Order: sequence, then C-alpha cells, then structure tokens
Amino acid sequence: MFTVRPTSYGGRGCFATAPIAEGTVVHRAPAPFTSAVNRDFRKEVCAYCFHYDLGRTMKVRFPRASLWFCSDDCRANWVAHEDDVCRGLVSDVLERIDNAVAKARKTMQLGRGIAEPSAEYDVDYVPDDVILDGSPESADEIEQVWQTIAQRIEPAAPAASNPLKNPLLKVRLLALEEIEWDSARLVAVALVRKYLEEEEESTAAESRKLPDHFLWSKFYSLESHEVDLLARVPALLESHVRVFLFLLAVMPPALLPHVTIANVRAVVSREAANAFGIWQLPLSSESEFLGSAIFPSGSYFNHSCEPNVAKSRVGRSMHFTTTRDIAPDEELCISYGMMLDQPVDSRRETLKEQWYFDCGCVRCARELAEANSSNSSG
Repeated sequence: MFTVRPTSYGGRGCFATAPIAEGTVVHRAPAPFTSAVNRDFRKEVCAYCFHYDLGRTMKVRFPRASLWFCSDDCRANWVAHEDDVCRGLVSDVLERIDNAVAKARKTMQLGRGIAEPSAEYDVDYVPDDVILDGSPESADEIEQVWQTIAQRIEPAAPAASNPLKNPLLKVRLLALEEIEWDSARLVAVALVRKYLEEEEESTAAESRKLPDHFLWSKFYSLESHEVDLLARVPALLESHVRVFLFLLAVMPPALLPHVTIANVRAVVSREAANAFGIWQLPLSSESEFLGSAIFPSGSYFNHSCEPNVAKSRVGRSMHFTTTRDIAPDEELCISYGMMLDQPVDSRRETLKEQWYFDCGCVRCARELAEANSSNSSG
C-alpha cells in the first residue's frame, strides 16, 4: 500500500505504491515501543488501553509497579502482551523505580541525607545543583557534560564527586522530580526491549517472542533531536543526566550493561520529536494531555498542514486513515498537532519550536506566497 523511502526535502517519508481510497486504514501501530503516563494521571488512566474517565480512579490495580487498569481484562492484557512477553522485566523495573523514589523522598522528608556535608563529602553544590553547573549551549558542550559525568562515575573517581557513592548526592538523585520520574519509566522500558532483542539475536527466528513493535533496532532508526531539544530547553540536560544516574542505581543487574550514556541519550533524544501524545478521547482542544508514547512505525509519516491521513488512537494502538483518495507515488502525511486553524506564521513557529523543522508543505508555500503578494500590492 505504501513504502518508506527518502524524500526530496530530506529524511524519509511514506509514499503510496498504488491508488488508495479515502477512508482506508493504511497502517496500524499495535502498541507503543515505550510509553509513560504522566504521574499526575497515573491512577486515573488505564495503563493498558489509556482510558481516562474524567479524573476517576481506575478500578483495578496491578500489585506491583504503580499501575492501574480500567478492568480485569485490561490488566490481563497488559500482563500477557507487555510483561510476560518481556519475562516480567517491565513490572520489575517499574517497581524498582517507584520504590527508589518513594524511599528517597521519605528520607528527605525525615531530614536524613540533606544535612550539611561532612569533611569527607565537602561539595559546594549540595543540595541545589546536584549534577550540573550551568547549561550547555552547543553540541560540543553537551558532549563535554556527558564526558564529565562518565569520569565522575569511574571506579577511580573520588567518592565525594560521584553521585552514586556520595550519600548526600545519591539521596537527592533518587528523589526524582515528576518529569524525571516519567522519563525514567519510559527509558527503562526501552532498555528492557534492547536487552531482550540482543538476547534473542542468538536464537532461531521462529523461536523469538519479541514482536516487531518492541524492537530497539526499529526505534533506533528514528532521528535524534538532542541538540535541537537542548537548544530550546537547556535545563533538560540536567534531567537527562539525573535519569541516567538514577537508572544506574536502581536497574537489575542483568540490565545494567545496557544503562549506558549512549543508550539513555538515544531514548530521550528520539522521544523529543517522535513521541505521540496520549490525549483524553474524544480529542478536542479541551482534552487533557495524559502522557507520551513512541510508535516507531508511525513516526515515518511526515507533517503537512493539508494532511491526507488522519491519526487516531484506538485504545493502545495508533491508526492512520486516509482522508481523501491518494494517487500512486503521493506522500502520505499527517498533522503533528492541533494547529491547523492557526495562521501560517503561527503554524510554522509552532512546528519549528516543537518539531524542529521549517514547514514547506503545499499549504504553507501557498499561504506564504499569498501573504507576500498582499504585502507587495499594499
């Protein structure tokens, strides 16, 4: 029906290989590679189908990992399609994350671990800037920050400067902020997928259990936007570093070899412009933003301000449906957000800020030309 190939303007896109009728579902992404419900909504959103019942607490709870479900069926489906296929590692890492954060926060509330540094741990950035001093302004500075972090966690590094060995730093590191808590869960599940894919590479294809939508290799083929993201929000680098160090402290031994700077950067940099929002349904301008999910196969649909494909979430899956007849070799495009009713300059500004590109779609080109013509005649 369509193929993914390079576009004339850079990157890859989806192109029809034959005529496609209006109303055709051209693609279904069955489940996210990784996802995270915002912590504020954790009890109010089903962890499997993402159902949101206007703020009401979900009825069914998983005994571990702070997961809530709208029904016993959804809990059973999550166990079967998410946890069992990943050997119980997903629930394990999510439980470890929640327990570590809860314990660290309790320690801080009780006044332990945040006292003045002793002579042995005399560091001048406790308790405010736990990891970084300042914000990066270029790709080279980002690399330098990560190199410094790598040096601080080497076995020979002084304990006072190592957040994993310095008790004053570690308790603050483990007491993640809300946005970091969500990010840690999203990254941890991605690393579970990577670990399992590498294990299965040595087995016969017919005996592999990890579905295609859980493959790290397909996720990794997406474009990284680390430099663009940190140029817009430099303070996020502190969060990324904290998530990396936090996961080093809490992940199970089998997964620790995969908790590398490169792997954590790969997840957070691809999540930046490839994630699909989990929104309250039916979707409207008043819908609550409930979390984020990454569907690698869905990320190959590029944006147009005159989209010919509509994306819609159906439970845990994403469906992509044509909104008009499509000619052979025509690119299939979606809208990235709810900005189509905005003027051309506002739309392009939003796309540049959130998705890091200058929109050159047919509609933008037409409206920019009309605006220039109007200005010239005026």
